[in-house]
Amino acid sequence: MVPSSKELIEDLLADVLQNSTMEDEEVLLHLLSGLRDKQQGIHRRYINAALHMVGTFQPEVSEVRMPITPVIHNTIKVPHGGIIATIADAAMGGLASRSVPEGFNVVTTNINISYIATTTNKELIARGRFVHKGRQTLVMECDIEDETGRKLAIATASFFVIQRRQS
Repeated sequence: MVPSSKELIEDLLADVLQNSTMEDEEVLLHLLSGLRDKQQGIHRRYINAALHMVGTFQPEVSEVRMPITPVIHNTIKVPHGGIIATIADAAMGGLASRSVPEGFNVVTTNINISYIATTTNKELIARGRFVHKGRQTLVMECDIEDETGRKLAIATASFFVIQRRQS
């Protein structure tokens, strides 16, 4: 008989825990608590849940925060550049999507990141704002810092307005 998904997960989890380091356990706890938050409705998307991303969005500006943990580290134990791009896209895209009329959404058509510094601090903070608001395209910019105000990167992005897909 083919094992169920739950049986496979239980076996995999037992194997992972059997051979885990403290860092492995920290990562597993981070990911599982994010999944639980998604199940409880705290996050709507798995990426936000896995990364513990939370944001606030006002009409003209946004702020997205993410804890710096081993989940997002690169090989030199600082936040991976792709994660910095992800939080920038979340801050800019989240703001852009909230600015379009009901029944529409946006997709990223271009993103440019200039990396300035690295950090070993506790949190990434991305602050997005508009450069241009057109009917079909939006241009945004974003500063990415740590909680001390150290500027880590700057980003710009373009978004195209699309009709929202039916669920």
